[in-house]
Amino acid sequence: MSSSTITSDDVNYLVYRYLLESGFTHSTFAFAQEAAVHTRDYLHHHVSLPSAYPSMLKPDDIKGARVPPGALVAFLQRGLLYQEVETHSLDDGSHKKCSIPFSLTQPHECVVESIVPPASTARDSQDDDSDAAAPASKKAKKNTTEDKKDRKEAKRLEREKRAKSLGVDLTNEEDESHLATASDVTVYRPSAENGQTPVGAVYCVGWNPRFMLLAAGSEDGKVRLWRVPSDSSDGIMTECAVTLDHAEPEEVNGVTSLDWHPQGMLLATGSVTGSVKVWTKSGELKYTMNRHTSTVFTLKWNKKGDLLGTASADAHVMIWDASNGELRQQFQCHENAVLDLDWKDDVTFATSSSDKLVYVCRMGYMEPIKVFSGHTADVNGIQWDATNQLLASCSDDHSIKVWSMDSSTPIHTLSGHKMEVFCLRWAPHNPSASTSTTSSTPRILATGSFDFSIRIWDVSTTTGKCVQTLEKHTSQVSALSFSADGYFLASGGFDNVFNVWRCRDWALVKSFKGNGSVFEVQWGVKGDKVSVCFNDGVVAVVHLAGLRDR
Repeated sequence: MSSSTITSDDVNYLVYRYLLESGFTHSTFAFAQEAAVHTRDYLHHHVSLPSAYPSMLKPDDIKGARVPPGALVAFLQRGLLYQEVETHSLDDGSHKKCSIPFSLTQPHECVVESIVPPASTARDSQDDDSDAAAPASKKAKKNTTEDKKDRKEAKRLEREKRAKSLGVDLTNEEDESHLATASDVTVYRPSAENGQTPVGAVYCVGWNPRFMLLAAGSEDGKVRLWRVPSDSSDGIMTECAVTLDHAEPEEVNGVTSLDWHPQGMLLATGSVTGSVKVWTKSGELKYTMNRHTSTVFTLKWNKKGDLLGTASADAHVMIWDASNGELRQQFQCHENAVLDLDWKDDVTFATSSSDKLVYVCRMGYMEPIKVFSGHTADVNGIQWDATNQLLASCSDDHSIKVWSMDSSTPIHTLSGHKMEVFCLRWAPHNPSASTSTTSSTPRILATGSFDFSIRIWDVSTTTGKCVQTLEKHTSQVSALSFSADGYFLASGGFDNVFNVWRCRDWALVKSFKGNGSVFEVQWGVKGDKVSVCFNDGVVAVVHLAGLRDR
């Protein structure tokens, strides 16, 4: 029998994947840097995997994409099972029937109900009393069925108890009329390339604003461009139009962010190692910018398309010239990782950071033109509203703040979420009004939290009011996106679920469940399709033509 070995590198990578898949974004980054998870030697040298994954074993060439989602938890569960068998097995082959489950964090104390004889003894006993066997087996089957029902009911009650503690309503789950069917969804899963299992987690996704192209950036260092059909008749797509290799040969460099140029002719991508690249829509590499020294969390073109802003964990913000890829200006205002960036106009932008601050900067100025302080933890996201007058920020301190350039203090502090607020989006216009894009000034803000809920805020009031709480997710909410006309809101979570809500009455009108956590959702320009990327390597496009008529 071959011996198994476990190295600290193996354990580090599994912990890294657990943090990533569980949505602990900042902890994932910090741990990856300290453990040097993304170094080439670490990921390309032999990683010990148990025989449960024989098809993945290839000496000296195991890559992160080959490790299945949930691997750490799976190994822990197997370890508990082994410990349980070892503890309860007796020398004569019998075993103790213990009513106390094993735990990872508590010492085990047996409460023995009976001793179960070895299988051979049980069979002998059954042969000696065949008349009693039939009714006994029926009774056992009945008991097993009842046990399953009891366990299911206990699980449901525990889930409701957990949800109740967070203020989550789990009623009316029996209604499945909103579930997406096969005819609603096109699934994009790359075929195996060069005999390797693709792609790892898909971190980011983006629609071309002019052409029917969808870009998806993933953990394996590639950006795939997919041609999107007009409907879902093709079912599963395996061959992408173009594959862009962001990483250099033999380099592990996951793609963490991407953004299409407003004209649709260029695509910018950022990576774990800090490199930024600009591509043509046909896949030609135009520029490579290597000034950042750590993960690029976000990058965005300004509205004119002549400047590209990049924000990194190295605490720097860099502004690049779209015509030649040259650095136009570097900003170093923040003390810690810059987590988000959003343009106010063609020369002014805001940034947020794990240093708890929000800055507004302008090209040509060395110092910020505005400093917004008040959050007491990481500021995860920011966004200007459609008028570019109000800036919203969300934080690990459970709050949302709304800022104006006319004041250094927030005009609203929105409270109600019970855990970290991870994402936010302004509605393009007031969704409670008509669907006309000429409706009144937008003041509706959606926020998603690790308390499993989405809150809808009307900030046109003097105090800011929560007008609706959406509570169908059963895990952390990780992504939000309004359709361009403000008719729908899409959401994704670490419960593997993507939901579409009708903004007129906030009804859940469509839902799709994948096999991995949702990292990003984004609407197509026409508002009849929405893309979802998962951490199991899948990108799904949900087709929603005709949904407005229902």
